[in-house]
Amino acid sequence: MLISIIIPVYNAEKTLSKCLDSVKNQTYQNLEIILVNDGSSDQSGLICDEYSRKDDRFTIIHKKNGGVSSARNAALRIANGKYIGFVDPDDWIEPCMFEKLYKLIVEHHADMSICGYFKEKEDGKLLNNITESHTICYNQHEALDVILDSESVKGYLWNKLYSIDVIRANNIMFNEEIHFCEDLLFNCQYILNSKTIINDTTPYYHYIIHENNASQSQFSLKKLTSLNALEIIINLLNGTESVDSTKFKNYYMHMNISLLMNAMQKKKCNKNLRVNLKKNLFKFKVNSLSNKSVKLSCIIGRINVRFLYFVWKSFSKMS
Repeated sequence: MLISIIIPVYNAEKTLSKCLDSVKNQTYQNLEIILVNDGSSDQSGLICDEYSRKDDRFTIIHKKNGGVSSARNAALRIANGKYIGFVDPDDWIEPCMFEKLYKLIVEHHADMSICGYFKEKEDGKLLNNITESHTICYNQHEALDVILDSESVKGYLWNKLYSIDVIRANNIMFNEEIHFCEDLLFNCQYILNSKTIINDTTPYYHYIIHENNASQSQFSLKKLTSLNALEIIINLLNGTESVDSTKFKNYYMHMNISLLMNAMQKKKCNKNLRVNLKKNLFKFKVNSLSNKSVKLSCIIGRINVRFLYFVWKSFSKMS
């Protein structure tokens, strides 16, 4: 069975070869590896071309820069595989990863398979705790209930294998207007159209934390789009029986408060932005929030944003 692996590439020349070698050398060999060079200005495009010349399983798309969602969508449109996997160009994977993910789907008749991951620094220092491996089977409601929990399903793309039939039958694509939490949105839409999700917590993916990782930034205008993603998810879940959206409301409010506080700290919070982010504090009823610190912060922020900032800054110094 053909598996298409999608790798969006943008200015990744320093890490790309290690990533591509780890994909090329998978024990599961029936692969279509789609590299999307998203307008790189370094040598990434040439590296992609070199791998394509040496291995005909590689397909290259060279396009103008449009962002990671645009790159992934371009690959999804041409993918020939029965199953779809995603890898980021600054990470790498264990040789057996896609063999294990495929076997999980076959053995459990699942729509999605998931594996654990190593979270590590560039020097290899491990940042997450690796616990004893176990396998868990979820239905869609159970998967959505735990997707935000630590050491669980998580909203990442790169530790999962998806069915192209589910994606195309339900027209699930990446929202190109959303630059953060676009992966979480994609996964929630996918899971809502799935029956069985199987998770083997054994780590096969190496997620590398770089100093310049975009996700490490505490505030950016693009990061504000995470709120749009979460609002879409909450609306989807509110229209679904047996799925509780409370955790997503907590996450939305936590993200909104974090963005507001960090924007104020970095002096990037103009009047319009402050007004809009404060307005978001009223989006949900306080009693619909279950996290006590989020609930308290929301109440304080509704009364006085500057006082919330004073409290937040004081606790930040203590931690």
